[in-house]
Amino acid sequence: MPAVTFIVIAAVVGLLLGAALVPGAPIFAIPIVAILIVILGATEFRRRSTAAQRMQGFRQEADSDPIEFTERDKQTLVD
Repeated sequence: MPAVTFIVIAAVVGLLLGAALVPGAPIFAIPIVAILIVILGATEFRRRSTAAQRMQGFRQEADSDPIEFTERDKQTLVD
């Protein structure tokens, strides 16, 4: 289970437990949980974006020059 999912589940469970113990807890906890989810989402988005940019860099590094075949090479490939 990814860390972000675990953190969100823990926050929701904490919200439910807080609501069970103190009736007014959701009034204070919901905004805090919402802010936490937004921060975690932004962090995950940044991490994935960075990984995608790195992968694009690897692809550009791996680009090679086109191969030019001689007539003999072409004849060998056809046979």
